[in-house]
Amino acid sequence: MLRCPVCKKKLMLSPTMRVGTLIGCVNCDNTLQVVGRAPDKIEAVAQSATHNADSKPESYA
Repeated sequence: MLRCPVCKKKLMLSPTMRVGTLIGCVNCDNTLQVVGRAPDKIEAVAQSATHNADSKPESYA
């Protein structure tokens, strides 16, 4: 089980998600990036670093 690195909310990743996938925390609305699989690891991403700052990634909880 993963936790958001910002708010510590429990998150689950879909088995089909790949490294580099952007997701959104449903609790704090921060953008997170999958940086590792086996073991799963996510990191917070600065809003300015996303491809399109106006669009939000999918949320998973």
